[in-house]
Amino acid sequence: MLSACMFQNPDLPADVFTACLTTPIKVALRWFCSRSLLKHDGISKELIDRIPGRQTDRKTPLGELNWIFTAITDTIAWNSLPRALFQKLFRQDLLVASLFRNFLLAERIMAASNCSPVSYPRLPPTHQHPMWQAWDLAAEMCLLQLPGLLADPNAEFTPSSFFSEQLTAFELWLAHGSADKKPPEQLPIVLQVLLSQVHRLRALVLLGRFLDMGSWAVDLALSVGIFPYVLKLLQTTSSDLRTTLVFIWAKILALDRSCQADLVKDNGHLYFLKYLDAPEPTIDNHNRAQAVFVLAVVCDQHPKGQALCAAANLLQVLLKWLRVQLPVLTASSGNLLLVKWLCLCLGKLADNLPDMAAAAVRDGAADLLAGLLQAQLPDLRAAAVFGLGSLIHSLPRGRGQDAAAAAAAAAAAAAGMDRDMATVGGAAGVAASLG
Repeated sequence: MLSACMFQNPDLPADVFTACLTTPIKVALRWFCSRSLLKHDGISKELIDRIPGRQTDRKTPLGELNWIFTAITDTIAWNSLPRALFQKLFRQDLLVASLFRNFLLAERIMAASNCSPVSYPRLPPTHQHPMWQAWDLAAEMCLLQLPGLLADPNAEFTPSSFFSEQLTAFELWLAHGSADKKPPEQLPIVLQVLLSQVHRLRALVLLGRFLDMGSWAVDLALSVGIFPYVLKLLQTTSSDLRTTLVFIWAKILALDRSCQADLVKDNGHLYFLKYLDAPEPTIDNHNRAQAVFVLAVVCDQHPKGQALCAAANLLQVLLKWLRVQLPVLTASSGNLLLVKWLCLCLGKLADNLPDMAAAAVRDGAADLLAGLLQAQLPDLRAAAVFGLGSLIHSLPRGRGQDAAAAAAAAAAAAAGMDRDMATVGGAAGVAASLG
């Protein structure tokens, strides 16, 4: 609920509050112009009403101002409101979010005339937030170009440096920030920049650096609404974004597995499958391991995700890369990490899917996994045991004996290694119980 008392200002519409809620950009420009020296430079309200462009086109003056206004009001709200209230008012419904963004403008304009609009839920005063100064600067830079743009239809509009400057401020925070310090106030702006092709790569790289600071950073990014932005980016075909985007998704899913449903709903899993199987030598094993991790989470206790990944031939891709990596298995962290997650993803894909487990055994998955029971690293042996156990457990009873026997034989071959007795004994016990 939003409401306010009436007041008169000759430079603004008669009903200022309603005008702020319905046409915020033009009201904000009129109000700013009435309080600045621009009113002496020929910038009139009639000129402002003719500002060129469309709100949906960010390359035009009106569209860019609307984009900056959205970023600034989101930032003010995120830095001023409790996280739960911000999610409720600014992320759950597009229309409600738009109204409350515009309400922040109304509060700023009316507070200058000693009036206070009210809302339910009640919002704290935000009219003195320092981000409003950034809006004033963006508005001034646009209005200074307005006479020339209207006089010459062929004149070029010079975009604002607002987003570039905010990314620089965010980069400075990354150099000195930590979990113990105040969160970066530019985070909502960084998400808005993801919509821009000009700054997208830089914004993604900086966002990846932020998420790499820990789970607290991922939680902050999710609270500001990162998910729909990075989900939409999976539809892009830009090769320069892939590695950073895969890393960001790995960080998100490591903290919040509930995103798996929305990811497969838009066929987002195909992005990571293609990345994993891409032939480019520039993609190293560590990056491929991150893509396999995302696919493993998609399949984790998620039947729809398993079915969609199976239909996309994930099994064949996993086995292909296991066969490629096993002969050259070295102490390289990327190589070992990739093999480990290939084993785990194979187990998640076949978990409680008898037909998939049978297909995996038929294509040699059990033999590949059994060969890893003699690996030196415990976590690699554990991943192989998990994959084998998942296959054996998921096989139809009539088809499980051969795979169980193969696993038992591989376990017996490795049983001479003292350091591996516990791991191998577990695999042998599973095999014997199903054999």
